[in-house]
Amino acid sequence: IEAGALGQELDDKLAKVGLTTGHHPDSEEFSSLGGWVSTRASGMKKNVYGNIEDIVVNFKVVTPTGVLTSGCDVPRISAGPAVLQMAMGSEGTLGVVTEVVVRLRPLPQRRVYGSVVFADFAHGVAAMREVARVGCQPASIRLMDNIQFQFGQALKPEAENPAREELMSTVQKAYLVNYKGIRPEDMCAATLVFEGQTDREIREQERRLYQVCAKHGGIKGGPDNGLRGYFLTYVIAYLRDYGFDFYFMSESFETS
Repeated sequence: IEAGALGQELDDKLAKVGLTTGHHPDSEEFSSLGGWVSTRASGMKKNVYGNIEDIVVNFKVVTPTGVLTSGCDVPRISAGPAVLQMAMGSEGTLGVVTEVVVRLRPLPQRRVYGSVVFADFAHGVAAMREVARVGCQPASIRLMDNIQFQFGQALKPEAENPAREELMSTVQKAYLVNYKGIRPEDMCAATLVFEGQTDREIREQERRLYQVCAKHGGIKGGPDNGLRGYFLTYVIAYLRDYGFDFYFMSESFETS
């Protein structure tokens, strides 16, 4: 694949033939395959598909003194230092990536969104730690702190039935605050994306994940919160640029 291919266009074309790279950075709409290699990018579904270095089989770098590429399309060679790997993540300082051979996977037939609400960030972190230790993480799992959680709630689209939506929201809040004793100013949520080829596979993933989260007081938050929280990651890029018009500058950082 030539390195100028934009992520969203590449994903759309591969989907037509039932394939995917599985690499979905939050900049997917604007970033290119060559950019992913040059910045050693990480995607939101790395739990299943890996980061860009796990997906790339071979790539070509044009340097001032010649073209650098591996002699054959294999994932790794055990002899000698991995010189080509030095170019991955060099951000263009060692040359320009022009062509990439990537490993493709079958497009998942089933995708289910979910979410888990925790009393506070500490409980959420403890749950994430055990999820990683047990090894039952789904395609994507992200823990949002209270501020980002409130931010996501504030960005809810206008409901088709506002009265019903407000009633449901009031009932949910009453259950969490009055019955479960969770403070609105402390609560946080994890957004989940489950992917697989069969319903049975998805159900097994959900069972294991929710079982671990329940040990740390996690309460199912439903698919709508999961879907909204997942796409909030993409929305942040737009809000950042929008804020520039009002002399407001922000940036997002991730710690893994």
